Amino acid sequence: MSSFGAAWRLPRGETSERGLPGLVVITVLAVGLVVSLISAVSLGAVDLPMRGIWQALTTDSEHWQMQETILVQVRIPRVLTAALVGAGLALAGAVLQRTLRNPLAEPYLLGISSGASLGAVSVILLGVALFLPLAAFAGGILALAATLGLGSGPAGMTTERVILAGVAVTAFFSALTSLVIFRSPDSDGYRQVLHWLLGSLASSTWQTVTIAGITVLIFGGLLLASARLLGLFHLSDAEIEALGINTRRARGTVLVFAALLAAGMVSVSGAIGFVGLIVPHVAGALVKGSETKRLIASLLIGALLLIWADTFSRTVLLPEELPVGITTAILGATAFAVIMIRRRRVSL
Repeated sequence: MSSFGAAWRLPRGETSERGLPGLVVITVLAVGLVVSLISAVSLGAVDLPMRGIWQALTTDSEHWQMQETILVQVRIPRVLTAALVGAGLALAGAVLQRTLRNPLAEPYLLGISSGASLGAVSVILLGVALFLPLAAFAGGILALAATLGLGSGPAGMTTERVILAGVAVTAFFSALTSLVIFRSPDSDGYRQVLHWLLGSLASSTWQTVTIAGITVLIFGGLLLASARLLGLFHLSDAEIEALGINTRRARGTVLVFAALLAAGMVSVSGAIGFVGLIVPHVAGALVKGSETKRLIASLLIGALLLIWADTFSRTVLLPEELPVGITTAILGATAFAVIMIRRRRVSL
């Protein structure tokens, strides 16, 4: 019996289903996401009132032509990309924290960000930035393969080995990225490289929406379908094996899905940190229900967080724009410090 098949045959009581609280939170988050999408589209260097948005999208008048261009070519793709990237990173982080049983796990723990950075920086400095999403995705997958290869031993893939392998691979690919930048004669591409390394959604287009959307749909859908299996990882590996599930195979499969999801997000947004680290903790504190509800809540909170972080980043220093990775790092570090202080007080 396969790992996923066995998981689906478990009694529903194994998922700690509690129902209403989780549904209420998810409903509120979903409504908040819709409101946020509409509100974020109206904010920017050129403010667009709700009436103006409706007129620009529904009339052919030349008076609204500029507003329509701003909406269709800039605002809507950027806000949708922010929502999808935030959702994907948060979902990947929630899965990694559960699977690796490590509250500090996040998508970049497996070296995905550093691998994607190497691919992206290489094509930018070579002057073929057209292939940036593909190169970043390929770099992330290469780093993932290296991490999983190093993390596998005679006894299989253990949590400790995967984490240590991720640290080593991250350091190695970061060093290669620095070497590429150092050896490159192209100083014109340095600003674009810096924005990508800091994490930015300034280059969002309908292509990035498509890439992020397809990635979330495929790998996010697979992870949500595996929610009942993920719910078992609060047990020890021996207890999971006793249920007829191959723990190493299950963990490896889920890690690959989460890593591919994260790689797709990084390929269009750059290295945006802390979303996958902090959001799962917030979702776990809010949602009382099954693993499925916690994953959906993480997805929605991640989308909300990155929408508003990006909106703040592109409006706070007008006419300049702050890379959104800086904003999420400040928010994430602050939230993480608050969590640690509260936990310390509880333990006293």
